[in-house]
Amino acid sequence: MIKKIFFVMMVVIIVATSSCSVKEADLTPVTEKTQPPKTTKEQEQTTTVQSTTAETTTTTKKLTDSDYEEYKVNEIGHIMVVMYHGIMNNPPYHVTKDEFREDLQYMYDHGYRLITLDEFLSGKINVPIGTTPIHLTFDDGLNTTFALKEVDGELVVDENTAIGIIEDFVKEHPDFGKAASLYFHDTTENFEGAGTDKERFDWLLEHGYELGNHTATHDNLSTLSKENCLKEIGSVEEYVLSLYPDFHMRAIAYPFGARPDESFMDIALDGQYNGVSYSYEVGFREGPSGPFLPIIHKDFSKYNAPRVRGSKGADGDLWWYFDYYENNDYLKYISDGNPNTVVVKENKLDNISEEVRASDEFEIITY
Repeated sequence: MIKKIFFVMMVVIIVATSSCSVKEADLTPVTEKTQPPKTTKEQEQTTTVQSTTAETTTTTKKLTDSDYEEYKVNEIGHIMVVMYHGIMNNPPYHVTKDEFREDLQYMYDHGYRLITLDEFLSGKINVPIGTTPIHLTFDDGLNTTFALKEVDGELVVDENTAIGIIEDFVKEHPDFGKAASLYFHDTTENFEGAGTDKERFDWLLEHGYELGNHTATHDNLSTLSKENCLKEIGSVEEYVLSLYPDFHMRAIAYPFGARPDESFMDIALDGQYNGVSYSYEVGFREGPSGPFLPIIHKDFSKYNAPRVRGSKGADGDLWWYFDYYENNDYLKYISDGNPNTVVVKENKLDNISEEVRASDEFEIITY
């Protein structure tokens, strides 16, 4: 009798163990299973859900035309690039701490999400579905834009600077994104404060911020000879390479928004000075010199990328454009949530550049 009971118990244990194995096998991530090919009318949207047991579950939802309609997806729409300088009461090129926080709060509350310069330049924009990307830039290497201070022997960001305010805001709103590009000169006085210039740049790079060229002395490039333009631009590249031998910047912000003479405009982005070569992907202007087109748009101009002045109270400034896009939301870039797809209305397909349409970098979806 005892042997029979023991045998039955062993069978139960074996069956239970087998059952557990099957359940574990069924938890294989969806991405590892065979998937049907995506079509131009639907895509898979992956979302991560945090359970009460701290286990992460990944689910997959297929987006359809009705989803795109609901969220008004438009990935050929406008992406604002905002031009800031420092945190001080000196409008319109500077804003106070409270004004800057007000800007960030408006962006967050109205569905804007920060993107990096890399996202802007690659076109692979990773923000949630239904939101609009926006990129922040800061000129002049000011210590009200960014500075370090020493606390208990450690270098930390000054909370009263623009970068300090962003860091604080993101703690409260982690889904806002954390990004900005900072444009500076060839001087050790950039972002003056505690630490060396190398330590300051190290902090920025380690915390996900990006660096760009704002010329050596902030001279007006439109008034300079070709040789002097090369010196103004190339000197900053030379300075950065002295700190980071393998690092190359990707963008320049023209002082006063002024580009070199039309006859040698190309050296704004590609040139050589003192044996140092530079090659940038975009030149940012001062002010909205044209529509805020994404880089994948057929009319995007890499020499003439507009920026909106980060101020309030004048036509064409940031808050004017906030209202403008509220009233003309069909112009805004609105994400589908997938950086590897470009989703547009059928009648906007021709606005995508031929280079992007011919590339295998993106899946283009129309609805």
